[in-house]
Amino acid sequence: MLYFLLIIAGTPNKKVTFGFPLDRKSTMKSKSSISPFVNLEKRSLIIPLSFCKSSNVFINNKYKPQVYLSIMKFRLTESQFEFLFENIYDKVPETVIFKLFKYIQAYKKKGRNREDLLQFIKKTLTLMGISEEYSLFVLESYLLNFRKDGDYSGLTKENFIDPRKTNRQKWTPNTKSNLFTVAQLPFRGSNLEGIWKTDPKGVGYYEVTSYGWYPIYIFKNGIWYENLNRYSSSTGRQMSNANPVERSWNEDLGETVYVLDEPEMKRLKSGATHDEIMNSKIERLKSKEKEFQSKRISSAQHKDWYWRQNENQAPNFRAKFKINSIKTEGDKATIVIDIYDVVKTLHGKSILTPENYLKGEIPNVTREKVEESIRRKLLSDLRGFIGPRFHWYQANIPKDSLITLEFNHLKK
Repeated sequence: MLYFLLIIAGTPNKKVTFGFPLDRKSTMKSKSSISPFVNLEKRSLIIPLSFCKSSNVFINNKYKPQVYLSIMKFRLTESQFEFLFENIYDKVPETVIFKLFKYIQAYKKKGRNREDLLQFIKKTLTLMGISEEYSLFVLESYLLNFRKDGDYSGLTKENFIDPRKTNRQKWTPNTKSNLFTVAQLPFRGSNLEGIWKTDPKGVGYYEVTSYGWYPIYIFKNGIWYENLNRYSSSTGRQMSNANPVERSWNEDLGETVYVLDEPEMKRLKSGATHDEIMNSKIERLKSKEKEFQSKRISSAQHKDWYWRQNENQAPNFRAKFKINSIKTEGDKATIVIDIYDVVKTLHGKSILTPENYLKGEIPNVTREKVEESIRRKLLSDLRGFIGPRFHWYQANIPKDSLITLEFNHLKK
């Protein structure tokens, strides 16, 4: 829930508060409930007294106070944005979108051009606690729902013209395509486009394609999906430019993006559900069990990238391992890994290692460090089976992962 805190200077020990929820789940609770602030960045901004008056927050003017707004910065989801069109608490009877359009209209009367309006919207969104990446969506929404008299009181979800659903593609440089994808706006770039479509079951989805045919992102039923394969270096650059959820590398800051291979993307467009595709990943992984068991012993390399020697530095080594089995339970799989030995390396080559890492004979090489090196390699090799997207340098399994790893240290 987004929560505003107004602190009135000049009135000791007195606080005025108002707020509104921006998560559909929170609307199921009592309006008086406030979600705790979790992993959100706090900012303090000075806002005009008129903002409080327009929000039915009354202040004794004899104090001539400055009003500070403590806001939480976050990413707006589909369900959260929809809530902006509903009536908020009794203290804030006007919808946020109503207020926002009034601010834009007042600014527009000064004869500002489109770029000035866009910059003004970015600042206003930041003030309201909304990511500025939605500035283009708000501008397009304002232009499509423009009222010459400035009266937006009759604007509802039913008569609101949603720029995402018009499918009127606007041209943009590829480097700015994320401003469209973040709000699922139709666009066309250089061999890159985003447009809304409907699957055979009548479910709408937003698809971002490369060179007119290769799907790189799909947004369906409130979930983002990314293609596992880059196909080419130019497609990789397009995926980086159009990335709709930039901060998803941090699970606490971003939405989860799921990684699908090309056949899975096609199934999604053909009407398959999220659960059906995730379950099929587990089935495919289980079907590869004998293939993994028949392979030769693999190795995961560890390197400590220190310019100078330090007492906590471990020598470079290779951990020798092999997948023993794959156990499945419901919609999850556990991969059992046998670790045979750890050998030190020099200039990338294995050297004779009589020491036993399990007995602490190799300085700073622990069970945990060995498992981490293997985990990092397997996360990369099995990226298509994990589910959520993660960054290449992550050594920990994403919290919503479809798989877990179990290690057996066999060296005596």
